[in-house]
Amino acid sequence: MNNPIISITNLSKSYKVHNVLKNLNWQVEQGDIVALLGKNGAGKSTLLESIMNLREINQGEIKLWNHSWPALSQENREKIGFVAQDNVGFEWMRVQDFLAYLGGFFTHFDKNYCAKIIDGWGLNPKKKVADLSGGQKQILHVIQALSIKPELLILDEPVAHLDPSMRRKFISKLIDLSCEHNTTVIFSSHIISDLERIANKVALLKDGKINSYYEVEQLKSHIAYLKIQSDQPLEQSEYFNELSNWHSHAQGATASILSPLNKSLQQFIKESPHPIEITPMTLEDWYLEMNNEAI
Repeated sequence: MNNPIISITNLSKSYKVHNVLKNLNWQVEQGDIVALLGKNGAGKSTLLESIMNLREINQGEIKLWNHSWPALSQENREKIGFVAQDNVGFEWMRVQDFLAYLGGFFTHFDKNYCAKIIDGWGLNPKKKVADLSGGQKQILHVIQALSIKPELLILDEPVAHLDPSMRRKFISKLIDLSCEHNTTVIFSSHIISDLERIANKVALLKDGKINSYYEVEQLKSHIAYLKIQSDQPLEQSEYFNELSNWHSHAQGATASILSPLNKSLQQFIKESPHPIEITPMTLEDWYLEMNNEAI
């Protein structure tokens, strides 16, 4: 097991009477690329901003490299890249000046790498930040974060305004960065197909906690829709108690597997008291089912 870069214990955060995070516990290990999923308002931005010490928490402890933020060395702080959901400021600067200015705060800022990305992504270095489109502003902040060659990269909805071509370029850069520097990435997005291409772990933030946290490939090999066949309606027996969304019907029942079972899917089907047909489930299907939004 790798060493955890982020350790969170009993984290709680409230806004007036609204409890957003509730005794949340979570560890993120070095080298992981984590897809952070959750409904709008679930607290994803609050969680990521709390990790970055941008939100004052009500309770709990957050450690990066086994240190609380006040005890974190300047060297480690410079290893963190962060792209917020909404970025404002510096509108009067030109793109090249903005990147050079912020890059000056990071020892490992790679200006040649930065210039290469600017050119590859078609961003005009002489254009003012104020004149950039929403997508171009997102790219600008992503370029800044990538160019410091971070060991920890936290991204809050960084591709919401990007077209599919730019999202693919962005994902390619993340993969390169992770492979070259063993960078740990937490990536929040509603575009689950993008997350599925790059993440090796998926975390679901629900009801103020990390409700589920799995290896993506392990999860995808287990989740499925099931049709359980019988000559009469079936009630959910003990054998099927790990299944979700059970619905009886005239010729058996339907259900879903939303978390890895205690036995392999093949063994579960083989030992079932009734024949089972399976239909694979995508990560997006799983997310919708977990939030009771499937249609």
